[in-house]
Amino acid sequence: VDYYLALEPPNLEKEIDGIDTIEPAYGIPSKWITVDKKEMAEIYGYTVIDPLSVMLTHLSETVRQHAHELLNRQEVVRLVENMKKQTPELVDELIPALISYGNFQKILTNLLKEGIPIKDMETIMETIIDSAMTIKDIDTITENIRVALKRTITRKFCEGGSMKVVTLDAELEKSIVTSLTSGERGMYLALSPDVMQNIITQLSNEVKKFHELAQSPLVLTSQVVRVHFYRLIEQFFPDVYVLSFNEISNNIQIQAIGNITL
Repeated sequence: VDYYLALEPPNLEKEIDGIDTIEPAYGIPSKWITVDKKEMAEIYGYTVIDPLSVMLTHLSETVRQHAHELLNRQEVVRLVENMKKQTPELVDELIPALISYGNFQKILTNLLKEGIPIKDMETIMETIIDSAMTIKDIDTITENIRVALKRTITRKFCEGGSMKVVTLDAELEKSIVTSLTSGERGMYLALSPDVMQNIITQLSNEVKKFHELAQSPLVLTSQVVRVHFYRLIEQFFPDVYVLSFNEISNNIQIQAIGNITL
């Protein structure tokens, strides 16, 4: 509690004495410093955070990362019951006629796992009703919901009307689409180990750029590729968000700071 967290600036010219650490929210190299070094650290260009803010940030980040694990069946039933008080016709049309509580929970879990807020429950339910008439695949329904939540997603990741992203080369996207294979649990990527390693290596280098900017890493793909690319990289880069062009509002300026090629 007596230590402050000093985040290193992108172009560090002079180093402050302290205990080396990594800031977990953005992965920024940092140092734990004592209060007597706070002023000097700020002069050197460090961003200094007080102990309480550090604690709250870390707690918030921990909850965000594990929100999907906290959403149990009882909590889903409670959410549905609350919605029934507001829009009973909507809930009656949805559950259980079009979707079970179990599959509804899977959809909400999918969204939370990728950091997508589920506060706009009315839009989520309406999109499921529109989709479930003809679509039974949970992943496809989830992707449709993400598009319907584009305003929410844009607000979450946009800064000052622009969004810094890493994009995928057209040839790489084409290769991903052609490598999609149908299995017992749905579609999966059947890329060669060499291609997969190449993608992971390139993305690792691109993520460092976001750390220097103190921003969450964003990868922007086409809608058909998005969920498959996310599942390809999630075990290596759990803090990287993968969005599709369809999930971003049209008035946002997209700035590509990197490109992953085949």
